Amino acid sequence: MESVIIGIDLGGTNLRIGAVTSDNEMIAPFVLKSSIVADAEKPVEKICEIIADYSEKNRIRKIEAISIGVPSSVENDKETVICTTNIRNRAGEVVFSHMNVAKDIKERFHVPVFINNDVNNILLYDIVANGLEDQKVVVGIYIGTGVGASVVIDGKPLEGKDGAELDLGHIPYFGGTISCSCGKVGCCECYASGWRLQEIRKEFYPETQIQDMFTLHKEEKPLKEFIQACANVYAIMATIFNPNTMVVGGGVMEMADFPREEFEAAVNQNTGTDVMSYGFDYLYSKGDVGKGVIGAAIFARKRLKDKRSDT
Repeated sequence: MESVIIGIDLGGTNLRIGAVTSDNEMIAPFVLKSSIVADAEKPVEKICEIIADYSEKNRIRKIEAISIGVPSSVENDKETVICTTNIRNRAGEVVFSHMNVAKDIKERFHVPVFINNDVNNILLYDIVANGLEDQKVVVGIYIGTGVGASVVIDGKPLEGKDGAELDLGHIPYFGGTISCSCGKVGCCECYASGWRLQEIRKEFYPETQIQDMFTLHKEEKPLKEFIQACANVYAIMATIFNPNTMVVGGGVMEMADFPREEFEAAVNQNTGTDVMSYGFDYLYSKGDVGKGVIGAAIFARKRLKDKRSDT
């Protein structure tokens, strides 16, 4: 077997791991509950055990790098996780907070290890899978349980001073009064997220399964207001970044009968006039469960290439 990159997508619910070849083919994908890591006495050591067990069972001998996506901002060293709010142990404590997660994994496997925000990885996957590498500005917004965003400009992901950029789910929603899990009040994901959609279902449609919400109720006021809230998030980013393509993704946007036409009309209506005089393309991310794993490998290869270029 050729050398591979071990990609890991560590989410709030599931951990996905796979070996990714140089042509971005994922082999031997495996899924387990993230709680196995979150509830471990030594979470990073548990990740090492998972990688070792996976490699042994699948007879993987040549590992070029290990790359992990996490639902958190990551410092610009691409090793240190800032705060995984959605990954907590049984005591409710955040598992990774300002922690260099890569260090011990590197010492165990003696290969380069990269940590990246999971949405950054997914956007890299969507760019490669859809041939968008030559576009100047690509914006990806993924609405699942929460809201994640990534921006790639001239082929490079946007980075803030410390790596805490684009925490889009926690920008203030003007006049918002709903308490957020982050401890603030009125964050936009309190109004535009899978969590909010569940709250709408409980309040107005308790007999409806979550997967049927748009199929049965998209013409009713609660769902129309929800779509408007989601559209506002995209319109803000479109107005700021003037993108070639806006990637629309996440579990909410991939639900059956999501009203794309109504959503796009609302985004266009609320995006700044100057940007809309040029317009942009919409691309809907497909619900490939392996894209976070493959995206992690794409990110690692970019970092390895950059390091070789610097030497």
